[in-house]
Amino acid sequence: MDGVKVSGKYILGDIYMQNKYAVLSYQGLSGLYALGLSLWTGTIYLYMQQVGYSYGQINLFLALFWLVTCVAEIPSGFLADKFGALKMTFWSALFRGSGLLLLAIFDKHLVVLILSAILTALGDSLYSGTLTSWIVERTKNSELDQGKLFSHNYMLVSLVSFVGGYLEADQLGNIELRLPLISGAVILYVVGLVSLSLVRFDTAPKPPEPLRFTFERQIWQKKRPLLETLILFSPLTFITVGPYNQWQLYFQRGPEIKTGLILVGINLAGMLGAFAFNWSAKLSWKTEQLFLAHVVALCLSVWLLIYSSYYLALTFMWLHVALCASTEVLQTKLLHEKITDDLRTTWVSGNNTLEALVTTAALALNGFLADHFGLALAWGVGALLGLLATVGWAFWQRWNH
Repeated sequence: MDGVKVSGKYILGDIYMQNKYAVLSYQGLSGLYALGLSLWTGTIYLYMQQVGYSYGQINLFLALFWLVTCVAEIPSGFLADKFGALKMTFWSALFRGSGLLLLAIFDKHLVVLILSAILTALGDSLYSGTLTSWIVERTKNSELDQGKLFSHNYMLVSLVSFVGGYLEADQLGNIELRLPLISGAVILYVVGLVSLSLVRFDTAPKPPEPLRFTFERQIWQKKRPLLETLILFSPLTFITVGPYNQWQLYFQRGPEIKTGLILVGINLAGMLGAFAFNWSAKLSWKTEQLFLAHVVALCLSVWLLIYSSYYLALTFMWLHVALCASTEVLQTKLLHEKITDDLRTTWVSGNNTLEALVTTAALALNGFLADHFGLALAWGVGALLGLLATVGWAFWQRWNH
């Protein structure tokens, strides 16, 4: 279709090209950012262990990261809604890259550890949900299937992470464990520069309405579907927090760094899971039923993992990652369907804040159990708690509707 000609312009054609450019920009920035992360995610805890940080200090890094995320998520969403998602992507890349450089350049020091945790957490908060909200706003009046967009983008991110993960661990990591951190920081700085060059395409800032935190029944009823969805997502963190944060320590054996090959499998599994979502979405199930099925499958994959031999456990780990990828696409789609006002990024940040609070609690429980009983039991207990909480919430919803 050529479009409708009005005042010398083909309006529909212009809209199509604008949407296409926005999608390409979204995928390009997402891919670059994923590359900047993949270059160090497979070895950062091994590096911290090498320079002398104890398990307790590594847990301190994680705890500080999630605590700062709790504080920064909602303000970062507010800033993205007010000033633009692409501007926040620039600041995210700057903060996160700087945090990585601090950790890589300086040897073991508690102040460095704390500053790095704070900067990387700020960078994570400023990025989480911003580009997704931006592309939703840019394309919400088009016929674009956003579920497919998120699925395809996840596969792209997984492919980029596949390449970056192999390079950082099996190549750079075996040369010097600080090289992946430095390389990741450089790529993130490139992301910042690219996002700055695109700020003219940012969505028009809207003066956000003040959020009124009140317990009036009318407010609860108005936002009930969204708030119930946010709570439904929370128990999932207890299931995934162990494998997500500790797989390096669980599977690394011997002096040679081999986590790169494992990370290759993880990223391939992520691509497979994102692709599988398109198939599972065709089932005639309600979205909440599909989510519950994902949670049950994730728990089973964890329990099979911890009771299997090394190579079989790796297979179940990759299955767990594939299920996580499908669940993440489902969460993103469901969350944006439930947001009905202009504070899209703010609500996404609210979801991320709740997730950060639950993650802090899950990490604390995981750390206690891992220190006293080992990683396997910590992962198994987390999966059990997550399953019980999710099923309990689903029954409560059914009873009260």
